[in-house]
Amino acid sequence: MDITVTVNPSVDRLYRLDMLEIGGLNRAQLVKKMVGGKGINAARVAACLGAPTFAIGFLAGSNGKYILDQAKNDHYTCDFIDIHGNTRNCYTIIENNGRKTEINEHGDRLTQEYFDKLLEKLALLIKNNEINAISLNGSLPFSEVRNVYSKIISKIRELDSKIKIILDTSGQALRDVLTGDNLPDVIKPNEHEAAEILSIPVTYDCHLLKREIEVSDLNRVDNIIISLGAKGALVKQQDEFYQVNFSPVSVVNTEGSGDSVVGGLLYALDQKYDFKTAICLAIAAGTANAMQTKTGFVQPKHVFEIMKTIEITPIND
Repeated sequence: MDITVTVNPSVDRLYRLDMLEIGGLNRAQLVKKMVGGKGINAARVAACLGAPTFAIGFLAGSNGKYILDQAKNDHYTCDFIDIHGNTRNCYTIIENNGRKTEINEHGDRLTQEYFDKLLEKLALLIKNNEINAISLNGSLPFSEVRNVYSKIISKIRELDSKIKIILDTSGQALRDVLTGDNLPDVIKPNEHEAAEILSIPVTYDCHLLKREIEVSDLNRVDNIIISLGAKGALVKQQDEFYQVNFSPVSVVNTEGSGDSVVGGLLYALDQKYDFKTAICLAIAAGTANAMQTKTGFVQPKHVFEIMKTIEITPIND
C-alpha cells in the first residue's frame, strides 16, 4: 500500500487562442479543466497499475470539491484535509504558434495547525496499514512552517524506518531537503529541475550530468531518477550511474509523464521489485502516460509492453 502527499494541489485550466496580446483584451476558449497536483497524478497511476493508494494533503472550497468529485472516477482513496480558503488555480495559455504561458497561483497559506493535522493523518495511516512507499509531491505554498518536506521525512522515519520515501519537488523546496539532515530514498527531478539545482544549462548528456551530480548536494541522495523526456533518463543508485533508453511511442500528451514515473515507482516499491525492474516500470509508466489524452493516466498493458523495450546501460567515464 502507498501514500502520496500533495500539499499544494490545483485545478488546472488550459486555454487556447491565436496570439496572446500582452496588455490587451484576450478572448480565449477553455479547452480543458482538470485536476492538478503531482501527487494526485502519481496516486492515479499507482492505482491504475494495481497498488492500493491513499492520496492525502489539503483541499479547500469549490475547487477542492471539484477535485473530490473527479476522484470518484479513479481508483485511489482520497483522504484529504479540508481547510479554509479555496484550492489554487493554475492557468496554461497555448497560442497557435505553440508558445505556452503559465500562471500559477501560490495556494492557501500552510499554517502550523494544518501541518500538525497532516502529520497526524500520516501517523494514523501508517499505524493502521502496511505502507511500503510514500511520495512527497509538488510545490509548497506560503508557509509558516519551515523545512516542510524535511519534517515530513523525519516523521515518516520515526514512524516506520522501512518505508521508502520518494521526493518529487524542485527549486528551494528541493534545496532545503538536500542541505538538511533528513534525506529521501529517491528524488525525481526532470532535466530542467536538475539543471536549476546544478546551476548548469539544460543538458541531455548523461556523462555530463553524472560528473555534475558527483560534486553537488544531489549526490547525498542514494537514488536519483532524472527524466529526460524522449531522451530516456539518467539513474543513480548509490555510487553507480545508468542511462535508460526506450523505443519511441506515439505521443499524444506529455503532461503528467514525470508524475507517472513516480506512480510507476510507487507501484514497483509496493510490489518489492528489484532495483532494475522498478526503474524499468517507472520509466515505462512515464512513457505510457504520453500515449494518453488524460494527464496522469496509463493503460497497464502499455506499461508492460514498453518495459520490454527498455535498455539500462552503465555509465563509465
